[in-house]
Amino acid sequence: MRSDLAGPLRLASFYILFSTAWILSSDYLLTTLVSDAALAARLQTVKGLLFVLLSSVLIFYVSHRDSLAQRRLVEVLTHNARLLQQIQRNAALGSWEYAGRFHWSQEALQLFGRDEGHAFSSVEQLLNWLHPADRPSAQRAFEALVQRHTPLAISARLHQPHRQQATWLMLRGEVDSGGQTLGTVQDISNQKRDEIALRESEQRFRRLFEHTPRIAMQGYDRERRVIFWNQASTQLYGYSLQEVMGKRLEELVIPAPMRNQVASTINHWLLGGPPIAAAEVQLQRKDGSKVWVYSSHVVLRNSRNQLELYCIDIDLSEQKQSDGDLYASEARYRELVEQLSDVILLTDARGHLNFLNPAWEKLSGYACYTSLERPLSQFFDADDAARLSQRISAINSGAQTSLRGEYRLLTRSGQLRWVELQLACNPPGYGLRGSLSDIHERYQAQQLQQARNAVLDDLLGRRPLAQILDGISRRLQSLNPHMLVSIMLLDAQQRLHIAAAPDLPASYQQAIDGIVAAPEVGSCGHAACSGELVIAEDLATHPYWRDFQAETQAAGLHACWSLPFKNEHDQVLGTFGIYYRKPARPSPSDIALVTEFTRLTGLAVQQHRSAVAELML
Repeated sequence: MRSDLAGPLRLASFYILFSTAWILSSDYLLTTLVSDAALAARLQTVKGLLFVLLSSVLIFYVSHRDSLAQRRLVEVLTHNARLLQQIQRNAALGSWEYAGRFHWSQEALQLFGRDEGHAFSSVEQLLNWLHPADRPSAQRAFEALVQRHTPLAISARLHQPHRQQATWLMLRGEVDSGGQTLGTVQDISNQKRDEIALRESEQRFRRLFEHTPRIAMQGYDRERRVIFWNQASTQLYGYSLQEVMGKRLEELVIPAPMRNQVASTINHWLLGGPPIAAAEVQLQRKDGSKVWVYSSHVVLRNSRNQLELYCIDIDLSEQKQSDGDLYASEARYRELVEQLSDVILLTDARGHLNFLNPAWEKLSGYACYTSLERPLSQFFDADDAARLSQRISAINSGAQTSLRGEYRLLTRSGQLRWVELQLACNPPGYGLRGSLSDIHERYQAQQLQQARNAVLDDLLGRRPLAQILDGISRRLQSLNPHMLVSIMLLDAQQRLHIAAAPDLPASYQQAIDGIVAAPEVGSCGHAACSGELVIAEDLATHPYWRDFQAETQAAGLHACWSLPFKNEHDQVLGTFGIYYRKPARPSPSDIALVTEFTRLTGLAVQQHRSAVAELML
């Protein structure tokens, strides 16, 4: 039924139904209820008037309702039309109809750059609006649409000779079920420019991967057959593009023992398993030689939705060679450092040790692993430690860049050893580097030579013996501040008398002065009697000192060793007594040092006695 007849027919149907129902029902009631003919005639008139009134009301109601519905429909259509126009403007979309010639919408004319005078145009006019290169394909597509009802979908450029950038339009059309040809036209210039830019970008990246010398890239299909092979792959693996196309990955670059595992891992990945992690691997060249590469992989889908595997390999040959050379160099350096007699050390900015070579254990007696993370100054004599801490702080503050000096290292056994310490700044944030050289023997030799010279000068100057022996004891104490030195001389009655003791308490000197040179009478008495070295590591427990416990405790003395000095006839002239403020045992170097001083002391005593004898004559 035609839509324009629906309203009138609905109104006529309502009127017919209402009229028929009114006439039949009213006549029936009037005949049944009224028997008077005159009254019935008057009622007929009233009935007619009432019919006219009710039918008018009914017609008005139906017409008004249809009018409201039509108005709402018009409003909806108007709103939808505005939305459609807005959508077309936003989407740069226009519409057209074709019935022997085109009828273009206003939006379509704007896209073509035409005015309303071209709202109707022929196919020839449309082709003239298009770029000459696109006209043949557009003409064939329109002929297929009109003659064979083949849907139209073609992109073409507008003919704009003076514009630098082309305007691309997408023309779509189809023939509907009623035989009417309809279509749209849309501006796709941005999309086309993006496609061109993407294509150019892909070409640039393709050229980049094809010509980058150190990045080998290969592509493989679902069966691991080569579909892409750049020039760097040829340089890395030795295969030309013609040699590899269609061959499998594992046949080309995978060493034989790994082929089954690699093929299985790739297939598992392509079936949805875990991806292959990027890693350093050793692959194989055409000539069978091995090459280290850093290999990463990615799986992509092509335009046919088929999986493709791409491998990117970076040649690590030079890096591996450099790493090998560096490792060998480090090994040689470490071997050299470990064999050095000097201590090599590194500290952090606070002066805490974080590297020591094995020479440290030999010099200090401390194991390297127990010394790390401890302050370097902790291993030196208290006075030297304070001085060293100040110098390290000065380096860290920038006041100085390095230090070099002689310090006394406190060994694990409690002995002091003279060392030469050198420290210098590492790059900022990396602390200090330095070395320790053992100069103990050299330092002692220098001091001993100075002592010899001083004694000889004193002897030549005929200075008093007490002055000479005091100088000897003080020089000996300066070499090892932990020592408290005493020199005792043996008289004719075999008693020992204090000749020099710079730092022993006076009360203690009085207590021991004149002791008998006899066995087990202190260390000095026994040494003078026996002529041998006597060592008492702990005076509180040693039997030779049982008669001197009160005196040693009052003086704060806890260890003592004695060494006699003699004349040319091997007769004891006196003793050196070396005391410590805590239990201790002398080192061989300490004994050797004191032995040298006993020779000087013996020489001085003999010369003094010779001079006295000459005077008596």
